[in-house]
Amino acid sequence: MTEKSKFAGALGKLSKAASAATVEETNGKRGKRSDPDWIVTTVYLKKHTKRKTSRLLEDLEMGKDVSDLIEELLQAWISKHSKA
Repeated sequence: MTEKSKFAGALGKLSKAASAATVEETNGKRGKRSDPDWIVTTVYLKKHTKRKTSRLLEDLEMGKDVSDLIEELLQAWISKHSKA
């Protein structure tokens, strides 16, 4: 008789989670980390500013995160100050 490992249930759940991640990737959704148009950049923000921004974005249900907002604001600043 074969005994089941005490970790068999956990491994099964991990396998299902990995399958779900693969399904999301095939739907065309791509994370910023794997998108070559995005780079990781460090900026310093005050804790209160970051916390309030994250909460407002979530409350407004805009579908954006802080990096999306910063990208949008920087693009607007570039457009305003470019001489092109």
